[in-house]
Amino acid sequence: MSEPQTGPAAGTSIVPATHYEVGYGRPPAQHRFAKGRSGNPKGRPKGAKNRQRPVDPAGQPTDRLILEEAYRPVTIREGDRTIELPAIQAAMRSLAISAMKGSRLSQKLLAEVVREVEDRHARERMQVLENAFDYKMKWKAEIERCERLGIEPQVPIPHPDDVIIDLRHGEVRTEGPVDEIEKAAWDKRIARRDAAQEEVTYYAERHRKARGADKKQFWLELWHFEQRIFDLINDSMPRRYKAKLANRSYAKGASREGKTLREYIENRGLSG
Repeated sequence: MSEPQTGPAAGTSIVPATHYEVGYGRPPAQHRFAKGRSGNPKGRPKGAKNRQRPVDPAGQPTDRLILEEAYRPVTIREGDRTIELPAIQAAMRSLAISAMKGSRLSQKLLAEVVREVEDRHARERMQVLENAFDYKMKWKAEIERCERLGIEPQVPIPHPDDVIIDLRHGEVRTEGPVDEIEKAAWDKRIARRDAAQEEVTYYAERHRKARGADKKQFWLELWHFEQRIFDLINDSMPRRYKAKLANRSYAKGASREGKTLREYIENRGLSG
């Protein structure tokens, strides 16, 4: 009878254990790939050799690299001190210094750069003014049309009356909410101001009907508190949103229209 086989199974490679150091790129013998067997049995996917990384056209990597270099901080010396500036600013400062020293080429180049920037800013300001004017005219006409037809108008945000065009300075500003989030906050403030008006009217009436100095003082303090709340909110709003307080108290210690918010800021040291 033949002896039972105790050696390696058929097809298993035998790696001598002698003269072999395990380390980087030299795995233990039992984990090495068998001779003749591929480490990637499924092979390379079809078309993988010619596959390229997708390019995002919106990324504009060249522009990004140029801007990174333009705004990279550099150290320059000015007299006895060194300062750190973006590279583009340092280059413009060098150009300006060269122009002041009499270089005609630098003077010409500097004048062209400044003129181009000023012209671009002027065009941008004009475009903003035109867009604001078109916005105001479009929505004012739509609101007036709805009112003539008795239709509830769809009021945009910002409201056309809140868009202020300053032709003297070529600027556009908004005096009111500019989106839904701000509109919700403004509505809360206006609602609180309206509630203060109701409270002022109620406390003023109770104060007038009260008998006795203590009761009158009690209602007067509540009256003045709500009046102050009204004035704080009202003073912070642009003219279109301001309201006139009915039943205003002019007694000593009462808040004053148009002065309450400013006094509050000054007393809190917030003006600076």
